[in-house]
Amino acid sequence: MAQAAGHELRTLLVMPAIIGALCLTRAIAADEPQITNSLGMKLMRIAPGTFMMGSPKDEAGRDVDEEQHAVQITRPFYLGKHEVTVGQFRSFVKAASYRTEPERDGEGGSAYTEQHGTWMFVGRKPEYNWSKTGFPRNDDHPVSNVTWNDAVAFCDSLSRKEGRKYRLPTEAEWEYSCRAGTTTRYYNGDREEGLVAVANIADASGKRKFPAWKTAVSYDDGFPFTAPVGQFQANAWGLHDMHGSLWEWCGDWYDTNYYQQSARQDPQGAAAGTLRVARSGCWNEGSRTCRSADRSKSAPSYRSSGVGFRVVLEQ
Repeated sequence: MAQAAGHELRTLLVMPAIIGALCLTRAIAADEPQITNSLGMKLMRIAPGTFMMGSPKDEAGRDVDEEQHAVQITRPFYLGKHEVTVGQFRSFVKAASYRTEPERDGEGGSAYTEQHGTWMFVGRKPEYNWSKTGFPRNDDHPVSNVTWNDAVAFCDSLSRKEGRKYRLPTEAEWEYSCRAGTTTRYYNGDREEGLVAVANIADASGKRKFPAWKTAVSYDDGFPFTAPVGQFQANAWGLHDMHGSLWEWCGDWYDTNYYQQSARQDPQGAAAGTLRVARSGCWNEGSRTCRSADRSKSAPSYRSSGVGFRVVLEQ
């Protein structure tokens, strides 16, 4: 009897983990359009397809590194519906006993402070990191002040936890997903004014906090700093905050001329480099940098209250 009872108890203890793994397996096998993982992250299935990556020569605000070229994504994958949140990153830090690069190297992250009713950027300080940026946030806001290396560590930890491959999106996967079949500057058209519905960028509410901002748009989106994920309209493939919010790390090394020799199928970025690609634009920048084709880059150890990430789950 005691042996049987012990067996039943062990079965009950492991059953939730087994059921969770089986549910995720069935969801992927059935090509579900959306799945939810062990951290409660929602991921959208992105089907294979072909698109024009980069920008046409007459696109307003384009840069020289955006040479337009055809790219084919040959394999389906799941991409985070939202950027990784403070709460989800907190769960990772706690479970893995992880200390981020800004905490380990003692340099900290970037921050903003309010003094006598005036907000100012105070640069990098040891006391600031992923959990403290100076401006108000909660667990539903996207996490920032994480380096590329920290983002990769998050993906690796989640891969080990679930027995599936998580990683950062390639630059091509990111732009393909952002465009969601569109060819315009933004996934909802060419007009800057249209961004009020889909993007948290530098706007009138931010300019009231930071009067010196020169690239702020005239409209007010209601969020002077970061916003909780999912507050703005999703694109046609169900992805939120692909314009603005935070710059998002991609897996690729950056090369100014890479597009000129890029592989047509599933390009992985330059073979080597010193800078990693980031996409999306940011809450404290204007409309030009949140274009679907815009490319940014930083050292893998770079950290900022304007940089975060979202993840890919390989199918």
